[in-house]
Amino acid sequence: MSLKYLHINEKHHKKQLIISHQQVIILKNFLTELVKSEVLVINTNLGLEIYYESMYDCTQIIKDTFAIVACKKCKTEDKYRFYDFQNEQEIQLFMDTAMQKLARMPLFTSYTKSMLGQLNAQFETNRRLIGRLLEIWHEVSSNIRYKGINLQKIRDFRNDFQAVYINNVENDILKELFMEMLEKKHLN
Repeated sequence: MSLKYLHINEKHHKKQLIISHQQVIILKNFLTELVKSEVLVINTNLGLEIYYESMYDCTQIIKDTFAIVACKKCKTEDKYRFYDFQNEQEIQLFMDTAMQKLARMPLFTSYTKSMLGQLNAQFETNRRLIGRLLEIWHEVSSNIRYKGINLQKIRDFRNDFQAVYINNVENDILKELFMEMLEKKHLN
C-alpha cells in the first residue's frame, strides 16, 4: 500500500487550530473505519495533516468527511486549501519545501513540539505510519543544505522524532539496539 498525505490549511491563516481536538478524534475514527488502515491526523496552527496508507486515492472522501466535521454551513473550497500527495516521493518533496520555509520561522519550535506530542499520543494506533514518516523525515533532514536555516533545529527535531519511535518500542533488547545504532551513526 502506498503512503498518502492530505494537507489542509485555511486560505486566510488564523493563529488557531482548524478543528478542535474532539473533532480530530471524530475525523480520525471515521477515516480509520472508512480506509480500513491506520490514519494519522496531526492538528497544528499551520493546518491539518492527514496521513494514511491505501492502494486508492481517498482525497475526495477525506475532503467530504472534513467538510462534515469542520464546516457544516460553509463551502470548504472557499475557506480551505487542500494539497494531496499520492506517494512517498511527493510527500518528501513537499516536506523538503515546507521545512525550508518553516525552519526560518519563529514558530518552528512550537510546531515541532506540538507535532511530536501528537505523534507520541497516536503511536499505539499508528506504528507503521509513524515509522514510514520517520524514514521520510530522516531523508528530509539529511538533505537540507539551505542558507539561513538553523540546521541544529532540524537535527534536534529529527532526533526527537526518532525518540518518539524508539521510546515506544516495547522490546527492551530491540530498543537498546536502536539506541546503539543511532549512537554509532551520530559518531560517524
